[in-house]
Amino acid sequence: MISVAEASGGFSALTRMYKRLVDEFIGQLPLQPQSFPLAPTEDAFQQGMCADTTYVVKGGMLGMRCQTRKLFTWDEGDMILPDAGSDEVNYYAESAVLLAAYPTVKLVEAALADEQLARLWTRILTIQQAMLVRLLAAHVPEESHTTPGFAYFEPGDVIIRQGEPADYVFSLFEGQADVLVDDVVVGHVSEGEVLGAIALLTHSPRSATVRAKRRCSVVKVPKHQFKDLIRTNPGMIHSLLTDMARQVTDLNSQVVQLSA
Repeated sequence: MISVAEASGGFSALTRMYKRLVDEFIGQLPLQPQSFPLAPTEDAFQQGMCADTTYVVKGGMLGMRCQTRKLFTWDEGDMILPDAGSDEVNYYAESAVLLAAYPTVKLVEAALADEQLARLWTRILTIQQAMLVRLLAAHVPEESHTTPGFAYFEPGDVIIRQGEPADYVFSLFEGQADVLVDDVVVGHVSEGEVLGAIALLTHSPRSATVRAKRRCSVVKVPKHQFKDLIRTNPGMIHSLLTDMARQVTDLNSQVVQLSA
């Protein structure tokens, strides 16, 4: 994904992660796409692009406009999630584009039927949302920027602190961290896990500290955006339950060791 305006911090790292996740997801998807070549056009919907289809760019670049304003360009390796399509939003191509087309309903059904695919799908949605927020911020005057955080943490840095209010959910897409309760290590989290969801969903203070063990990269999703993702993406619920169950199991094991 290429921004027309200068995107805010972390965008380049997000795009690299996004392409890697899409490639991994498509490589495991048990569906064969249809090839959809697109000639240069001012409106891809007029050439057969459909709102109920998900596309992956295999060659060329496809731009997106909203109310005639150019926002960004999808390039090779990007997954284009369906848009309702309207007079306000359209896709355009200045040169030929080759797309791989997947029926969205079948794609989502396949993703939710497999635990690994469900986790990848959730991460793709989370990363893409963070990218789109930064693209939006690039079109807003600097004094008005209110983007959610994208941050790096060095070993020993605290990502989440026990007792603090839960205003964000964190998606850890690189690195490894320790989980501590009252300064005692009770578990670990690693790439692909969602951090801090329990406190947010229960409206409680943070029940544990999360401290970087290795260099970590995280996306901070504000609580209102996270709740929207939960409502619209059942696969995220499955992923969260899996992570929570593993964390509870690790905690129980740690308690047994400490009491032995």
